[in-house]
This record gives sequence, structure tokens and C-alpha cells, in this order.
Amino acid sequence: MSQTRHLSHAWGNHVLFEGLSIAIPAGVTLVQGDEQTGKTTLLRILAGELAPSGGWVETQGQRADKQPETYAPMVFRTDPLHTALDQTSPSAWFNTLPDCYPLLNPGMLGALVKDFGLSPHMDKPLYMLSAGSRRKVWISAALASGAALTLIDQPFAALDGPSMRLLREVLQDFSEQAGRACVIADYEAPEGVPLASTIHL
Repeated sequence: MSQTRHLSHAWGNHVLFEGLSIAIPAGVTLVQGDEQTGKTTLLRILAGELAPSGGWVETQGQRADKQPETYAPMVFRTDPLHTALDQTSPSAWFNTLPDCYPLLNPGMLGALVKDFGLSPHMDKPLYMLSAGSRRKVWISAALASGAALTLIDQPFAALDGPSMRLLREVLQDFSEQAGRACVIADYEAPEGVPLASTIHL
């Protein structure tokens, strides 16, 4: 599905990883590590948002550095702290997604909105939503996007108990899909979710 070759990156004098070559198969992959080990940085590089110090990233034959326009629709990275959408409602944002992600599944998106309890918040600007609700908005879009590579940083942070259970169920189903890969970054493996691979940082 996706791979990196000889990937290197550093912040100043702090080397996060060097010569990292990994293969990300279909299903759910965990990027596991402590604070400041580069989990979020690796997801940003996989998304094509951040150029690595060395090496390259490829998803389904497209390289992030060589074919950025065709690479972008194949990857979705959640970013609940992103402020550019603060004045935008989930409903308005979701309406723009088909232009960016042609394989978006509207039925799945609608079901996630309902099951996550987001329906009362769909017309509110994102800045009015709690941290947990913002995360649920991003996760719903990511999972329904149809993107070949879905990247979710700390998926369970700020979620209530029922939402955590729902997300585990969705990830369990995701692990059985042959055409998509989901990479989650967290401190420990999610309970009850079969992992296709684990990347230790």
C-alpha cells in the first residue's frame, strides 16, 4: 500500500529517525513511541505535508515528492488542532470533501456522524465544538474518505467511552479491508484491534 525508503528527519540536532525503510500493508498499522519520538512527524511526512531530510514516501506507486497532485487525494491525515477550519461547520466542510476525495463514502460518513452523536453539531463552527467532538468530526471524515492511506494521530484522545468503543469497532472492520491502510500513532496498541504491522519509534 505505502512504503518509505531510507527516510531520515531531524529537528535541529535531534535526530528522530535515520534510514527508516518500512512497508505499510492494508489494514491497521500502529506507530508506537513515547513523547518526542517522531510519531506525528512521521504521519506528516507520510501525508506529504512535510518534506523529510532524506529519503522518500510512496503510496500506490505515487511518490509524495514527485507527484504531489496525484498523491494528495490518496492520503487523509486527521488534524483536530488545525485552526484554518475554525469558522467552518462540519456540514460545510464535509460538502467539500468529494472534490478532494473522489472515493468518499457518503453513507459511511452519515452513519459515523449519527453514531458519534455529531448530528446536533453539524451546523456549528468547529471552534464551538469540544476537543472530543472536533476529533470525532476529523475521524469521521478520515474513515469515510476512501483514501488509500488514512493517518490518525492519537485516535482515542478526548473521546468518551461510547465513542472509543465505536472507533474500536470501526478499526476492527477496517483491518479486514484489502484496499486501504490506516496508520494510527499512539503510545500503546488499541485494545481489540487486529494490527497488520507495528512501527516502533
